[in-house]
Amino acid sequence: MEEWDAKDKTPETEEVMEPAGEIAPVIIEELSQVDALRVDINEFVEATICHLPPDSSNRDEEDNNLVIGTGQASDDDENQAMTPEEEARITRQFLNGEMTFSDFSLLMDRGADGDPQQVADDRKPSMVKEPPRKRRRRNQSRRQQLPTALKGLMGEANLQYARGHNEVAIRMCMEIIREVPSAPEAYQTLSMIYESEDPEKALHFALIAAHLSPKDCDQWINLANKSLQRRDLRQAITCYLKAIASNPKNVALYEAYAKLQLDYNGDEEAYFKAYKKLLKKLDTEDNEVLVHYAKKLAKMYTEKENYLEAANAMDQIFSKCPSRVTYDDVNIYAEFLIKLKKFRRCLDILISHTGIGVKYSDDERKIVESCCLPDDTPIDLKVRFIVTMLELGFTEQVLGHMDALLAYEEAEKFGDLFLDIVDGLMHVQEYTRALKFLELLIRCKNYSMPAVWLRYAECHVGCRQLKEAILAYEIVTKLSPELFDAKVHLATLYKCFKMYDWAINILEQNMEDPNQIIYVDALYMRTTLLYKVERYEEFLQSAQVLFSRHCIKLREKAQVKCLMATTLKIRIENLQKYCLSFGRPLQDTVLTFHESKTPPTDQQEWLIFLKACHVAYKLKKFGVLERICFTGLTSKKFESQIRDLTWLCLLSCIYNNDSFNGHNIIRELVRDTHEQNLWNLLNIVVQKADDTRHNRFIMRLLGRVDAYSYLHILQANNCLVSGTYKYALNDYVSLFKLYPDPLIAMLIGVTFMQMGCQKFATKKHQLVSQALAFLKKYADLRGPEMKQESNYNIGRALHQLGFLSTALNFYKQALEFPEPPHDKIIKENLDLLDIRREAAFNMHLIYLQTGNKELARMYLHEFIVV
Repeated sequence: MEEWDAKDKTPETEEVMEPAGEIAPVIIEELSQVDALRVDINEFVEATICHLPPDSSNRDEEDNNLVIGTGQASDDDENQAMTPEEEARITRQFLNGEMTFSDFSLLMDRGADGDPQQVADDRKPSMVKEPPRKRRRRNQSRRQQLPTALKGLMGEANLQYARGHNEVAIRMCMEIIREVPSAPEAYQTLSMIYESEDPEKALHFALIAAHLSPKDCDQWINLANKSLQRRDLRQAITCYLKAIASNPKNVALYEAYAKLQLDYNGDEEAYFKAYKKLLKKLDTEDNEVLVHYAKKLAKMYTEKENYLEAANAMDQIFSKCPSRVTYDDVNIYAEFLIKLKKFRRCLDILISHTGIGVKYSDDERKIVESCCLPDDTPIDLKVRFIVTMLELGFTEQVLGHMDALLAYEEAEKFGDLFLDIVDGLMHVQEYTRALKFLELLIRCKNYSMPAVWLRYAECHVGCRQLKEAILAYEIVTKLSPELFDAKVHLATLYKCFKMYDWAINILEQNMEDPNQIIYVDALYMRTTLLYKVERYEEFLQSAQVLFSRHCIKLREKAQVKCLMATTLKIRIENLQKYCLSFGRPLQDTVLTFHESKTPPTDQQEWLIFLKACHVAYKLKKFGVLERICFTGLTSKKFESQIRDLTWLCLLSCIYNNDSFNGHNIIRELVRDTHEQNLWNLLNIVVQKADDTRHNRFIMRLLGRVDAYSYLHILQANNCLVSGTYKYALNDYVSLFKLYPDPLIAMLIGVTFMQMGCQKFATKKHQLVSQALAFLKKYADLRGPEMKQESNYNIGRALHQLGFLSTALNFYKQALEFPEPPHDKIIKENLDLLDIRREAAFNMHLIYLQTGNKELARMYLHEFIVV
């Protein structure tokens, strides 16, 4: 400093120290505006908030996770270089505490390099060699050298700081920052000045100084430690990233960074990526370190069952330091490659790093003609080689080597390796050869385990030795009762021998315990078997448990009304609201189901559903039938069968005499249809109805229909049943004029007859005459083929009117078939159309009424008694 003072004094610069040693006013032309800087640093220049880009949070996360690469910068990035004003604004925001150092570093790096400084994350397997990419030349370092005059001022500021004149030193540093904001020296001095007064501000200045001189690794480590002391983990992580960038081969930095990510952030992915990056940075000369950390990383990935990354880690050893490869390394790497099904790569590794030799008959297609497996080759590598050859389809070339293993190696000692060969043989369907290894293993004390017996059973199935397979599967189920996959296979074999009860028993599960896991495959197979052997009660219980996976169990009949909506979503919401109104959950107990890779298809479950409905109908359990049908409305699996499901719900309501819910369904079906069967079903529901809702429904529909239709017949029938005969007669006659149907003619006759039978009816004779006339019209319209039916119905009418002798005459005519050829229809459908028994029974009633019991008995014996 003294030398500088002597050399650079000019007439424009006066003495700054008086002879007595007192401080004189500093008069330097470059500091003409220092007086304006006598303010707090936070008021140096009014700050404006710099909003981070939308993806800044993701960028920060990438920085913290060591996920950043050496990527190329685009032309757009070059256009995003920051101006000095923007850099100054961002710096002020950081110093004022408006952003973290991680955000500050991110923005400044983006402005300087067009892309944040990143640590590579190569997600592709390292075994795949990529062509070299042309990388854009990054901008030169952001650090600027101080001009000569400012170097002198910087020296003077340091001198003032050393003398304890901090205010003067601060003003000098601020002037230097104003002139050259990207020079680190002023920030370093400010950091030292504020170290004792304001440690936080000192740390901020130190971070900016380090950012402007990023090659100082020790500086970044020191800042990381200070950040950890302040529990600023994100800032510490950023500092370690900067330290790694400045010294990419420093193993301790990666260790510290990885430990920080795992212990404080709990981020295992970033922990692994730190070591992955270390392996990529290490070269051949770092072979000991590379081998150590490659094995460590492979072990960690193996524990996570991520064999692809484990293989990539081991590949670093084979590609960068092949001279350090050992047999153990080859064995581990080959195991990973076999698990990844990279058999050709595995074969190349075994050939190049062991004494194993292979002769190719076709070098281009890599067809193996013969192979040489030295005796001194470790058995682990022999097994890896045999498995690889099996998977590549060269079974014949390794048969001799497999026989040698069977003859000379102990199964008790190398059972795990034998199992690897068994798996390879089973994969290529060489079940007979696999059985040779398995027969040795099942006789070993240490390997007579369920997994070995399971392979033994599967090989017998592959060899079509079903009885031996059954015995093996039975041993598996005894050793491991919870292994339901084996039970399903055993039940399948039982089915082949028609041992259905055995299959049902082996598939039984405890469905009462909510903590018990229910295996769907076993449940489905048991359900089908129960139906096959006609154990219907158990079948219904098992089927309902099967459906409970995707259906909501209905507790009470009142819940049915919640299922009348047209969409599944609304039906579920209605059920939830209903249960919520009573303060209870939608499902009482939810069983835990285990789905296999091939669960029953929707169509298979729909067939089980139809069988359950049929069984409930067959057992006349109409309440269960209705519950099953409406439960199906809560299933997403049956949504494609909603039309058929609605029909089943309607039929279940009819069979269960549930006219209320039946009416809710049928009224939606008949609104816009002319299907006769639907109106017949509506008529059935109306006949069993306990209320009069159908009257209002029919009247509303009548207001929309102009022409006469089935609706008018229903209305007339309703009037007839309710006793309003005149309204019924009006509708029937109007319909008969348009459609002279025999049924309408008979109904008109019945209406007149009912009116004539009333106690206070006037003109009874005319009413009866009209009734008989329309009944005669009905008989004519039915034709000679249905003469038996018309005679029987006319006889019933006369019987009701009290004309017994005339009624007997018509009943006697009903006892005879129509004359040929009109009797063909009746004789072909005797069970449906023959009404001689009904006519004979009515005749016996008349004879009993008149006291002629002999004739009554005669007709009973002749036509009714079997």
